[in-house]
Amino acid sequence: MGRTSGPNDNRRGFVLITMGFTVVALIGVLGLAVDVGRMFIAKNETQAFCDAAALAAALSLDGTTVGITNAQAAVASSTNSWNLDTTTISNPTLTFATALAGPWVANPNPATGYTYARVSTTVPVTLYFIPVVISQTSQNVNSTATAAQIAITSFPEGLAPYTAVSTNTVGPNFGLVVGSSYDIQWPGSSNGGCDPSNNNYPDSCFIKPPCSGDSTASKTAVVTNWGSSKSGYWGASSNSTIEQEIVDLNNQMTPVAVGDNIQPVLTNGDKASQANYLDERVNQDIELTKNIVGTPTTSGTYLGLAHNGRRLLPVPIVDPTDVSHTNVLGFGQFLLLTNGAGSDYYKRSANGNDPFCAIYAGPYQIGSISPGAGGSTGATRVKLVQ
Repeated sequence: MGRTSGPNDNRRGFVLITMGFTVVALIGVLGLAVDVGRMFIAKNETQAFCDAAALAAALSLDGTTVGITNAQAAVASSTNSWNLDTTTISNPTLTFATALAGPWVANPNPATGYTYARVSTTVPVTLYFIPVVISQTSQNVNSTATAAQIAITSFPEGLAPYTAVSTNTVGPNFGLVVGSSYDIQWPGSSNGGCDPSNNNYPDSCFIKPPCSGDSTASKTAVVTNWGSSKSGYWGASSNSTIEQEIVDLNNQMTPVAVGDNIQPVLTNGDKASQANYLDERVNQDIELTKNIVGTPTTSGTYLGLAHNGRRLLPVPIVDPTDVSHTNVLGFGQFLLLTNGAGSDYYKRSANGNDPFCAIYAGPYQIGSISPGAGGSTGATRVKLVQ
């Protein structure tokens, strides 16, 4: 006798149909969770790459096309990868601008004023579960980061206790010429011959010749407004503190900002001790052969050879406007001189009448072993801005 269907059979059929739809829905939800999760991971990985690459690129900019080339090389050599660290990020896009709003260009020439670097990437994430629901097998993940050199207007710490003098108020170089030699501490003043009618004025006002790069206007400002009482040094007189100020760039006597009058803190210090510590800092560098700055790709110059930046000294650039005011215009970076391994160049110039000379290397960029583009103040810090 055959079996007849009943209410229970109908219920069993409904359950099977419902389970079928539920399985499909669960697969869709599982696919969404897994594939979207992989896209989030890819986004984090590529964003980390863009952040690091943009910072490295911005750190390389120095206002020249050489800096653009170095920025491109920094991005190309980045080792960050994605796809759970198994795949190299290929063909990132690098562009540059003078402002966050753009325009953004790939190879600016001339490169003056380009202080923004933007890195973008696109990677295809393979989808494994979502294609069960929709006909899409991959999804592009885009990441972008922008870094820039941001002008610094003040330093509570981190400056050496010297100055460079200029009467040119326009940054970032304030009239200083990269590669020229400037006084970071001036020679003693002459007791005689400091007469404006003298054919050798204002050089006749110094016992020893000032450094070769200083302009007549700078020398005149020093003679007129500093006289014999100031030399451009503004550090301590205690030897232990002088060491910290020069070698470690800490224990700074006072915060220094653009526009400050630094005249009240100009001091005499201990010149012999200063010379010892300048030489100590020089000998901490790995490049002790060149007193030429040049550009980073020029062989035979300090920046073109392996170096660690210890010979580069950041100092305020100042303008002695009258006997009561020496105003901070901005900041610059100077290459300390060497006479080879075990250098004692500054010890040989430790006589109180001798100048301390250094080569202007360019604007000061915190965190870099080379000069930066400088902005309006001659000093910058690289940071992510977008």
